[in-house]
This record gives sequence, structure tokens and C-alpha cells, in this order.
Amino acid sequence: MQGKKGKNMKRKLWKYLALTALCFGLLACAKGGKSNTEAKKESAVASTEAEESAVESSEKAEESKTEALTKNGEGPRILSLKGPTTIGLVHLMEKTEEEGLSYQFQMEASPDALLPEFVSGKGEIATVPANMAALLYRKLDKDVEVLNINTLGILYVISGDEEVNSIADLAGKDIYMPGQGATPEYVLRALLSKNNVEGNLNFVSEATEAVAHLQENPKNVAVLPEPFATATLMQNSNLQRKISLTEEWKKTFDGVELATAVTIVRKSYAVEHPETVKAFLEAEKESIALVEKDIKKTAELVVKQGILEKEALAEKAIPNCNIHFIEGEEMQKALEQYYQILFDSNPKSVGGSLPAEDFYSLK
Repeated sequence: MQGKKGKNMKRKLWKYLALTALCFGLLACAKGGKSNTEAKKESAVASTEAEESAVESSEKAEESKTEALTKNGEGPRILSLKGPTTIGLVHLMEKTEEEGLSYQFQMEASPDALLPEFVSGKGEIATVPANMAALLYRKLDKDVEVLNINTLGILYVISGDEEVNSIADLAGKDIYMPGQGATPEYVLRALLSKNNVEGNLNFVSEATEAVAHLQENPKNVAVLPEPFATATLMQNSNLQRKISLTEEWKKTFDGVELATAVTIVRKSYAVEHPETVKAFLEAEKESIALVEKDIKKTAELVVKQGILEKEALAEKAIPNCNIHFIEGEEMQKALEQYYQILFDSNPKSVGGSLPAEDFYSLK
């Protein structure tokens, strides 16, 4: 958007061009009499006013288009989780800082911390686990709309047991994992059930506890999210990334994507500020594209934003975080299939019933 100086220069230029045209007109028709001269003058002045009006209209349109991204007025408050769902935003966070955009970011350590913030109205937009979006849709009386999928699967089976290479190999194994009552549990139980496998799930409060069991006995099995999976492998050479639950999910459920996290908005806010939401989506899409394009720079920003402490870890973990931007009908299809599988496995995982059509933003 141009500043006042740029606007004045444009207006002066149009006036100069119009006056120049007027001068040439007067010289050319000097022999044509007074009435002809006056007609030329009036035409040139009218042309000047029309051009100035066009410039002002163009500038106003540009201002309107970028208003949501500037300091003029308050922008949306964006809640996110410390992890992969915020990695997709780091380039936008950097741009906001550099260009003085009005976005306000708030990063929480866990879904349990983020949920009450969004429910209480302290955020208009949020990046959350996909099943939490469905829960919020019910809890807030359908005042939630999902805008896009921003992260696919981030769960991996880690072990030093050479015999563990597929979901079937988990039969009878003690499996240590965080995420009871959340996405990790729902995903693994659905996979085990569909493959007729019985595993012994042992839930821990933190991923570090699951890692401790692996260090105690490398033949133990753990299900870890990124970036913990990569960090664990970097520190323990006797462990391997045995199974990607993302790939197993697609194989087990006929190509259905494992939609781990989504971007949601308060529907009432979207109705009142459609251009702001549209501008944010374009900015988020651009940010995620930069994650996929420049992992090294993304790693720097991940450390800068306090998501991870070391760039070396970030560089190795980011490709395994499956950061993507999926919207529209493709998003709706993937989420509907995902929610149906979760619902069949445990109705409580999506709030007791499947989200209705108005949950999906197809704009």
C-alpha cells in the first residue's frame, strides 16, 4: 500500500500530464478562436478530474484489500499449539513482525491450555487438533467453521525391536505413548481395531516418559509425535523409526488422509470480517508454502519463535511433520472420512456426533 507521499506524487503526475495536454491543445488550436480554446480547456480539466478520481479509487481498493494486514485497526487473535501446528505459521509470524501487520499470535503448550482460551473468546482463529475442532463445534453451538487442514500425520512407532515393522507386529506388545483421550489414542486404537490387532497401551503424561521406557529397554515400543520422534532418534542410535501411522492409516482406510490438525475460525467473526479471514488464509497458505520450500530458513524461525531449541533438530523434524495446506472440497472429503472413522471407533472423540455441512468452509 502506498503512503501519502506516493499518493501525492501520483496526483501531481496526472495534473502535470493533463496540463501538458492542455498546453498542446491550446497551441494547436490557437487559430481556432476562443470558443474552441475554451472547449479544449474544459475537456482537459474534466480529464484531469476523471484521472484523479480513478487514482483515488484504485488506492482505496488497494487499502481495503490490505486493511486486514496493517496496523489500521486490530487484526484477529490467533491461537496455536507449540509444535507442528505452529510451524506452518512461523513465516507469517516473521512477516507480521517485519511489516507491522496486525495479527496477534498466542502459542499454548497443550490442547488443554488452548481450549479454554478459545472458548472464552480470547482468540478468533486457532490451529487445533482435527478432533478438537469437532468438539468445539458442538461446545460453542456450531459457532465454529473449519478453514483448512494444516497438518497431516505426525505420529510414528519408535523401537529397537527388529521384529516390529507393521501394525500387525504390535500384537501383544507393550506400547508406551502420550495422548490418552486425544488424537494419538484415537488414531492408534482405530488402526489396531481395523487390523484385528490387540496391543497393550500404556499411557504416559509426557512424551519424555515414553522415551525413558525405550532407553530402559530398546525393544520396548513407543508411539511418539514429531518433533519428539526425531529428537529421540538423534539421541539414541539403537532405535529406529519403525512405522509411520500416517502411511498405515492411508493403507488401512483406502487412501483416507490422516488429518491431524486444522485451522478454525469463530463463524460469527468470519461473518463480520470476511475480508480479514480471507486475507489471513492467503497469508497462511503462503507461509506453509515457504515451510515446504525452505526448510533451513523455517528451522531458524522455529527456534526464534521458541517452538524448538535447536536448528539441527528442527531441520530434521520438519519434513516428518507433514505441514500442508488443504482447503475446499478436498479438505471436507478428508475430514468427513477421518471423523467417520473416529466416530465408529469412539463417538466421544468427535463430540458424540459428526459435524454438519455448515462446519466446512468452502468459500
